[in-house]
Amino acid sequence: MKTASVIIMDEHPLIRMSIEVLLKNNKNINVVLNTDDGHKVLSYIRKHNVELVILDIELPNSDGFTFLKRIKEIRPNTQVLFLSSKSESFYAGRAIRAGANGFVSKKTDLNEIYNAVEMLLAGYSFFPSEILIQFNQFPRRLRERDDMPLSNREVTVLRYLANGLSNKEIAKQLLLSNKTISAHKSNIFSKLGVHSIVELIDYAKAHELL
Repeated sequence: MKTASVIIMDEHPLIRMSIEVLLKNNKNINVVLNTDDGHKVLSYIRKHNVELVILDIELPNSDGFTFLKRIKEIRPNTQVLFLSSKSESFYAGRAIRAGANGFVSKKTDLNEIYNAVEMLLAGYSFFPSEILIQFNQFPRRLRERDDMPLSNREVTVLRYLANGLSNKEIAKQLLLSNKTISAHKSNIFSKLGVHSIVELIDYAKAHELL
């Protein structure tokens, strides 16, 4: 069997190390990059074919959905496995629609990540069974279940706002202009019908976004 190249991208060094140690149990997997630096990842996959990227949805200076799109633009056949510590019911459905190949909650056992990696490298997808069944049988119902009217980028901005960052700080994190962040903030408040950061925090907590 051909050795599969895998990249682990997560902002937490301990999580990256734990996943890498776990994957070393499979001699057919070669972790070629272990980082939280998106520039390094994109630079590497431009030069080398990579079978799988394990990607945290919550990234410094970006968000997983935007990064997924960039990976697929460069290497359409590279598999992407999303990780998240946030709401599985919310993010797993969005991950499927965004074109990810799998989703695993960080709240599960590490062996679940190992199983997901093996499944993806074998050519299968890996999502929570409840979400996958609903998506395959009732795609319209799954869309309706995602009752949040925000785009993936707006969800990212919402999390930063709810965590107390200013527009300027968010713009720096996401490499966007203050004007763009202000527009996102205005859209978020309008779509959710909230009028203050306190109300926004309450909404974020209710949807397990923090």
